[in-house]
Amino acid sequence: MKLHRVRSGRKELWWVVGAALCALLMSGCSASRATAARPLPPPLPPGPLFAARASFRYALIHTPKPGAPALPSLEARLRERYPALRLAGEASDAAPLPTVRVTEQALKDYPLPDQGMLEVAARNLAPEEQARLAASERVTLLHFTTEPPAVEAVRQAQALALELARDMDALLWDEQMVELFSVKDWHERRLEDWNGGEPLLPRHFNTQVYSEWDGTVNLITAGLTTFGLPELGVQQVPAPLSGTLGSFLNIVAQLMLEGTAVREDGAFPVALDALKLADWREALKQQVRPDARQRTLIGLLPVDPNDVEGLRMVEVIFQAHPGDTPSERPYAAVAELFGARSEIVSADEDDAELQAASRAAREALLTRIKPRFQEGLESESRLLVKAPFDTSAGGIEWMWVHVTGWEGTSLKGTLDSQPADVPGLKAGAQVTVSEESLFDYLLRREDGSVEGNTTERIILERAGRTP
Repeated sequence: MKLHRVRSGRKELWWVVGAALCALLMSGCSASRATAARPLPPPLPPGPLFAARASFRYALIHTPKPGAPALPSLEARLRERYPALRLAGEASDAAPLPTVRVTEQALKDYPLPDQGMLEVAARNLAPEEQARLAASERVTLLHFTTEPPAVEAVRQAQALALELARDMDALLWDEQMVELFSVKDWHERRLEDWNGGEPLLPRHFNTQVYSEWDGTVNLITAGLTTFGLPELGVQQVPAPLSGTLGSFLNIVAQLMLEGTAVREDGAFPVALDALKLADWREALKQQVRPDARQRTLIGLLPVDPNDVEGLRMVEVIFQAHPGDTPSERPYAAVAELFGARSEIVSADEDDAELQAASRAAREALLTRIKPRFQEGLESESRLLVKAPFDTSAGGIEWMWVHVTGWEGTSLKGTLDSQPADVPGLKAGAQVTVSEESLFDYLLRREDGSVEGNTTERIILERAGRTP
């Protein structure tokens, strides 16, 4: 999404054109659960974030083939192709780690999630694969235990799961990531991106997004515990920032895997130059804005396992960043890492086409969008409006506001642009604007389609730029 800001003078309008925040790719999302507020616990001790031991399970969901053994023999396979793993069973519980233990049970006795979550988890399966899931009867469970960091053991665990799934014509269920895979997808997403023996970690976990009533979201990762790392959680994130902050968490997770440690002062350094996977590091650096510092500091606070269903989790906080509210500080951290400034271009204040487009946008906003918003938009749809703010120089700066409430002629929301010349105002601030003053709108629907922002094309054309 391209965001625009406008500063007006007597004879011309100054438009800030470009993304206010660099929106990179995130791993995935689902919706609607709240994380309860709690007192802040003591910070983590200094050092890397690996647990002393990690356990994870992959489930192979299948219908038994006639005449096939219930559990394939593994000892020879491990010796020949997976030497990092040892077979653990009733007679070999003391086997040195890493180990794999195999069990089997009826699918009806296996705790898959409820139907709604299962549909989300199976979203990447083809219709025929979803039909196979419905017809499956058995599940073969692969229980792995490692001593992190043990990335080669994890890679061999994933390769073993793939081989057995092919033998059984099975679908693969990743309990930690909470996602179903076909054999083809498992191979592509789990085994093709190991660079010199190191994984690109964002391919191995999801980031789930839980919407709140106030227009913020909570982000929680799922899958990092496979590598002996804590899951990451962030609270009170302004909804428009969720995609970019998901990318931020991708970088934090990769740094944790590569050994970045919590400092003596409790801070965790996040720096693009510290990433060891050269191709990914350089691709990220190509996407950030020229003003980006490409580094920042965050805090990591341990979360009580009783609050998160027994998971090992840390909460990401941004206390070191400027801001009067929790929703302002993530913007500051993202701006430090990815950059936030935009290029200023100009357009004629009396531009008839631009003013006509703005009037049409405001009419559509008030006659069509407002009633829909007040009735209740879909949970993942987001409405942003372009509103004016007074500058220190006596002009006007137009910025995007993510609307969270609309009563009468007043709109409340979260500022989704970084002010250039508005004293005391920061991205993420809670603001109130009047519907009569709005210049344009942008509606991002649940299905990913967008409506509005019709003035962008005119602004860019006047600046000699391609929309």
